[in-house]
Amino acid sequence: MEWFWSAVATARRSFYEALRHGEPQVLHFAVDETFSAQNFPQASEHELRQRRRTWQELLRRFQKYGHFSTGNLVTPLEGGDACFTEMLQAISLSQSRVWCESYIFDNSRVAEIFFTALRDAASRGLDVVLLVDYIGAFALRQDWVRELRNAGCDVVFFNPVLPASLCVGPISFRDHRKIMICDEVGFCGGMNIQEEVGEELFGTSRFYDVHAKLQGPCVADLAEVFRDSLKEAGGHVVRNPIDPPARIEPGVYVQILQSNVRQRRRTLQKVMAKSIDGAHESVLLTTAYFFPPTFLKGALLRVPARGAHLSLLLSGSSDFFPLPGDLLAQSHFLRNFLRDTSEERVKVYLYEKRHMHAKHMCVDGVFSTIGSFNFDLYSARRNLEVGVAVFDRNFALKMQDLHMKRVAESRRSFYSDWMYHQPLVRAACAVAFSLVRLSGRNVFDGLDCFQRKWLLRKASLTFLLEEQSAQFIATSMMWGLE
Repeated sequence: MEWFWSAVATARRSFYEALRHGEPQVLHFAVDETFSAQNFPQASEHELRQRRRTWQELLRRFQKYGHFSTGNLVTPLEGGDACFTEMLQAISLSQSRVWCESYIFDNSRVAEIFFTALRDAASRGLDVVLLVDYIGAFALRQDWVRELRNAGCDVVFFNPVLPASLCVGPISFRDHRKIMICDEVGFCGGMNIQEEVGEELFGTSRFYDVHAKLQGPCVADLAEVFRDSLKEAGGHVVRNPIDPPARIEPGVYVQILQSNVRQRRRTLQKVMAKSIDGAHESVLLTTAYFFPPTFLKGALLRVPARGAHLSLLLSGSSDFFPLPGDLLAQSHFLRNFLRDTSEERVKVYLYEKRHMHAKHMCVDGVFSTIGSFNFDLYSARRNLEVGVAVFDRNFALKMQDLHMKRVAESRRSFYSDWMYHQPLVRAACAVAFSLVRLSGRNVFDGLDCFQRKWLLRKASLTFLLEEQSAQFIATSMMWGLE
C-alpha cells in the first residue's frame, strides 16, 4: 500500500499547488506590492521596474527548489523564553497532532517541561512523534523515552551508533533540523530544546537564538520536510501528508527549503547562494560557526563587488570548552575575508555577550531566510537542514531590526585587529581552521558516494567484480600468464 499512499500524496500536493500557484499573477502581484513607491520612496520608477524584474525571475527560478505558497503568516520569535512559551501553548491547544523534531533534546528543566507536554498530548489521544538526533539528544533520559512510548508517542532516534542495524549512514550524518507541527501551526528556526537557549523563564541564557512561528498553507510544506526526516531515519515510523491549512489574508509568500545530501537535495544552499548573488543594496547575515564552503564564500565576496553592502553578525563567544576551536577557525577565515574586501562595504560584528546561535539572512530588505542552516561545511555538505524563505517587505524589516539591534551590542572587527597579525594567534587559528576543513571533507565519511564521480567509480568497480571476476580467477591459476 506504500505506492498507493505515495500516489495520493503526490496528487494531493499537485492539486493544492494548482489552486495556490496556478495563476502567474499571484507572484507578479506579490513582487509589485513589495517594490512599490511607498516601500521605496527614494527609488525611481525605472529602478523599481528593474528590481521587480530581477526578483520575479529569481523567485520563479527558486520555485523548482521547494514547495511554495501564499497566504501565510510568519512571526519571528526572539529568544528562548518567547519561543518556548509559544511552542508549549501550541502543544496544549493541539487537537490532532504534535510532531517534534530537534537536534538537541537534553535533560534540563525546560526539556522536562517539553517532555511533560508531549506525554500529556499523547495521553489525550493525539498523534505525537518525537524525532531527535542520536548524538544531539544523547543526554535525553531513557525513563522519559519509556514514559512517552507507554503514553503512545513514537520516539525516533536518528542514525544511532548502536545497534548497527539501525544506522542509516556514517556517524557524521546528523539530523540538524528543528521543526514542530502542532495541528495547523508550525515552528522552525535555530532553537534546540535545551536550557542554554532559554532565558529567565526556561534556562541559562548562554545562547542567543531566533525561531519562527508559521501559519497558513506553508505548514503543510514544513510537515513534508518532517516526513522526509522520518523516511531518512529508516522509515520505521511513517506519517501521511497533512492537508494545507486555510490561507490567511493578507498573507505572505513563503517557500520551504531543505538540504538532504543523501537524496542529493541541496535546495537550501542553492537559494541562499543565488539570493545573495541577486542582492542590489544589502545582505544582512546573522549566523554561527562562520567558515563557509567555497560557493558561499564566493557569493559573499561578490556582494561588495557589485556595490552592495554586506553586514555579518557572528558569534564572539565560543560554544566549545575549554578550547574555543570554533572562534579560532572563524578568525582565520575572517582574516582572509577582511583582507579581500573593503571596510566601507563589508562590516563584520562579533556578538560577545552570549553565543550567537541565530541563523537568519535578509537580502535587499525584501527576501529573508531563517532556519537551522549554519554557514559551515557540516550544514552545507552533511546534515539534514531546513529553512524558511519569506518574500515580504514587513517581515524583512523585522529581521533587519533583529540584526541591527544585536549589531549595536557587538564589537566591529577590522583587518587591522591584533589577533589577525599576532604570529602565535595566527598559527593557532590556522591549525584550527585546517582541522575544521579536514573534518568537513566528505571523503572521510563516505557521503561522497552520492556524487556523480563516485557513482561512476562504483559502477566501474561493480563491472570489474561481477563481469570479469571469473576471468581474473581463471588467469590467476595459470603460471607465467600476465
